[in-house]
Amino acid sequence: MSEATQEVLDENTIPENNQVQEPVNKTIDLSSLSMEELITELENLCEIQNPYSVSKKSEEIKTLFYKSLKSENNIEDISEEDSEQEKKTLHPLELKFKNVNNKFKKIKSDYRKNREKEENKNLIIKENIISDIDKLSKEEESLKVTFEKFKNYQKKWNNTGHVPITKSNDLWQNYHHHIELFYDYIKINKELRDLDFKKNLEQKTIICEKSEKLSNDKSINTAFNSLQELHEHWKNIGPVSREYRESIWERFQTATRKINKNRNDYFLNKKRILKGNTELKSSICKEIKKLSEDNPNTHQQWNNLSEKLNELSEKWKKAAPIEKSDLKKSWTEFREATNKFYSMKNNFYKNRKEDNNNNLQEKIKICEKAEELSTSTNWKETGKELIQLQEKWKNSAFVPKNLSDKIWKRFRSACNKFFDARKKHYKLLDKEKEGNLKEKTTLLKKVEKFDVSNNPREDIKKLKEFSEKWNSIGFVPKQDIQIKDKFDKVISSLYNKLKVDKSEKKTIQFQIKAERLKGNSDKLNVEKELIREEIGKVNKTILQYENNISFFGNGKGTERLKEDVLKNIENSKKEIEELKKKLSLLNKI
Repeated sequence: MSEATQEVLDENTIPENNQVQEPVNKTIDLSSLSMEELITELENLCEIQNPYSVSKKSEEIKTLFYKSLKSENNIEDISEEDSEQEKKTLHPLELKFKNVNNKFKKIKSDYRKNREKEENKNLIIKENIISDIDKLSKEEESLKVTFEKFKNYQKKWNNTGHVPITKSNDLWQNYHHHIELFYDYIKINKELRDLDFKKNLEQKTIICEKSEKLSNDKSINTAFNSLQELHEHWKNIGPVSREYRESIWERFQTATRKINKNRNDYFLNKKRILKGNTELKSSICKEIKKLSEDNPNTHQQWNNLSEKLNELSEKWKKAAPIEKSDLKKSWTEFREATNKFYSMKNNFYKNRKEDNNNNLQEKIKICEKAEELSTSTNWKETGKELIQLQEKWKNSAFVPKNLSDKIWKRFRSACNKFFDARKKHYKLLDKEKEGNLKEKTTLLKKVEKFDVSNNPREDIKKLKEFSEKWNSIGFVPKQDIQIKDKFDKVISSLYNKLKVDKSEKKTIQFQIKAERLKGNSDKLNVEKELIREEIGKVNKTILQYENNISFFGNGKGTERLKEDVLKNIENSKKEIEELKKKLSLLNKI
């Protein structure tokens, strides 16, 4: 079975024969360099003899440069294609970077053209070597001379550089075939041949061991590139004995397949991840588009949606990386979705500008009304009005802070002015109420010691003086308001002790009650309403009595019943008169 490699070297990873690759300073952390330093680093790469040996480094510098440029310009995304369309606004450093990068591309292109010429030249040389090896089998020189020529041809083959990739495998197969024919044809000395086979086997075994270790390398690309070098080395080693030829080749192929499978699996998995990220970005853009469908009509709703948009935007940015071929499409989709949202938001606030002015005028009116009330001393009613104005302010339409802040400070100042004054007033009242409590306590003790005499007129006069004095003193603290109940109870007990008839006593007691209601319009109105309701009830009773009389006949048995009803009617009319007198008394207060 012929030994043939299954891999073809990438042009960026093929080292030149007999040529030491340019050393690359791997200690430099490119991500820590500024944009100027990255340009300098790229300029240094232009001096490298083999630009393909630093091709990956140039791409990394390019990626880091545009990433830094994006960050400095504070834009969502940037690419070389986008910047080409925006030449009018190119950053000065970006222009310099493009010039250096184009220079590197030119050097790389020239190097490739020269290499292609060299490879074609090498192809002719190697084809001639194969032809010369083929001729060896036809020569009649000594075995030693023939074998020396053969070794020189091999050496010349190994020292000849690369040939075009498309010709490489077929050329090597042809070369290897002629070597095998040469060995078989000249029937070289068995010991010399076995020694050569043994040496080749040892070298190929070392290659197998190295390739087997590569399958455990954490870097997929490093393992793959190293494998290509081992394949190239394998091609330059002669054959081994037939008994090992199949097994050693199969061993090398097994290691090769394992590394290739790892690499293939890695890129398939990476492709799945990139595709998943692309789909995730697309789904996020759909969610952003749905935000615009909600058609919010308040500032708060727009704020809530803007927060959601920010969350989705961050999620979109973190869904990376994706395939380079999808970058532009994904970015366009994201930009269209966000632009639609911001366009609707801008239109909303543009339309609200006039509404804001009207809403501001409403707040100004509320503020002016509050300022009018701020000096009022009608503590109770004004307090209620200001609380209503505060509620009205709270429920009034939204006005941006930069417009409403000044008027809000005016409104708050007016409210504080009134409530601070009211608080100060009530504080003074509390001190006054404490004094009133002392006076009323003293008066209550005096009333408790009073005893009624045999002269009810004088006693009534004295009791009225007590009541008038009590009412003139004023309010006491809320927690001591029960002192009034004590006073009323003592006064009522003294009136009960007066030596007057029941009717007069009843009149006096109502007069006392009326005096207590003086100054309290709410309770006074309630008492009047109760009397009116009582008059209405008695009138209904009289009507009922009069209606009943119409049913009585003229017989002797009904006379007595009729007299009783007439008497009840008379009493009810007197009761109405008494109630009207009470009502009249209350109306005079």
